[in-house]
Amino acid sequence: MMLCGSHSAMQSLLTRSLARGCRPLAVPAVYRQCARSAHSAANDTVHFRESRTPHPLKAKPWEQAEYGKKEYNARYATTANHIWSKEEIDHMLANLWQHKPQTFSDKFVHAAMYGLYRSFNFITGYKAENTPVKAVEWRLIVLESFAGVPGFVAAMFRHFRSLRNLCRDHGWIHTLLEEAENERMHLLTCMKMFDAGIITRTLVISAQVVMTPFVAALLIVKPGAAHRFVGYLEETACITYANVIHQVETPGTPLHGAWSDVDAPEIAKTYWKLPDDAKWVDVLKCMFADECNHRDVNHTFATMSSDDPNPFVYKHQADALKAWRLEAEGSTTNLGCEKTLGVKSMSAAAS
Repeated sequence: MMLCGSHSAMQSLLTRSLARGCRPLAVPAVYRQCARSAHSAANDTVHFRESRTPHPLKAKPWEQAEYGKKEYNARYATTANHIWSKEEIDHMLANLWQHKPQTFSDKFVHAAMYGLYRSFNFITGYKAENTPVKAVEWRLIVLESFAGVPGFVAAMFRHFRSLRNLCRDHGWIHTLLEEAENERMHLLTCMKMFDAGIITRTLVISAQVVMTPFVAALLIVKPGAAHRFVGYLEETACITYANVIHQVETPGTPLHGAWSDVDAPEIAKTYWKLPDDAKWVDVLKCMFADECNHRDVNHTFATMSSDDPNPFVYKHQADALKAWRLEAEGSTTNLGCEKTLGVKSMSAAAS
């Protein structure tokens, strides 16, 4: 590169020599080759107007970052989430548990959460049996739009606390941010499947306006109670997803007729490393498992002091390693609904 950079200086030296009537200096072959290469490269350069690359001032950020790739290939734009296996999800579905309130603050946030839960069921028209498809679509959008709020608000408070006290956070922030992003990915996945009307969007905004200050106030007054509240919120989400999955896998229900043969969206296949033939019910199972994980994490945080180290740090490292290995091998998880649906369908037909 230094030789190519000195091409102009060499040209100037030759020009001055000729002007003085001096005999031109012999130009080494390496300089001549460098000059020819530079001239050829200049002629081969394609103007941005003639290239297929978007204009640098007009291209959208995602077009610049992922040009030439599909939207859902941006796997590393998100934090590493847990890649669930069939065995893990089956165990969670068979072992749903709920925390029993012990202290006064536990009972207070439990009553508040389940009061909201019953109101939410009434507003969305949700019922445990033969649930209308539209009621579930509406419910999932509103639920996931709010579920991503507490984790982000809690991470913000932990961040400010660390700065204010000039001390470490001991790993809580990463877990809370991963939870918030995971819930947001749930919402983005649902938006690939459902449409949100003006009523749904209004309810989403109203839920954020009302509940965000409530969660923030709990975090200021009693952080443990805030995490307990989120734990109870995740319990209701686990119950909802388990019920929806059961109905999708049960022939004769509205959800089975509408969703049993629907393919999983590409964004979900990439995020949870699902196989190409994955169905929408497989995605629901992954979302259910995520909610179970959030339930356990927040109930654990509710029992800890603010200065205790985060016990889930090594779990995040293991999740990242597993996701990296699957990506490097081009492999997917072993989750698949076709066997489960087939067995249940045959059992129903035999009976």
